[in-house]
Amino acid sequence: MNTPPANPGGVAPPDGYTTDTGQMSGAGRNINNAAEDAKGEVEDTQPTELTDAEFGTKHTQWQADYASAIEQLGQGATAMCDNLVAFAGQIGGAGQAYSTTETGAANTVTAPQAGQ
Repeated sequence: MNTPPANPGGVAPPDGYTTDTGQMSGAGRNINNAAEDAKGEVEDTQPTELTDAEFGTKHTQWQADYASAIEQLGQGATAMCDNLVAFAGQIGGAGQAYSTTETGAANTVTAPQAGQ
């Protein structure tokens, strides 16, 4: 009888947590789609459409700082979307690796004379 080690190492999933290839692929797709949608909206916010004149005569001195801040926010949001797209790809890749491991384990268990 094989007894699992007392401390197998690594990180165990929370009690009751399960996943499968379909869930992982779906999660990756959902994250990717949301990030791509957000990225399109972010691109519409920069550069600012407000000119010095539209910003108001009393606030004209601040328009350049405002425009620069909008540009920085847009760049940061774009980078965030790009990171989420990459993360979604990693989840999809993990799902494929999980599927391969799962298939290999199933083949081992169902092979003739398995465990003998």
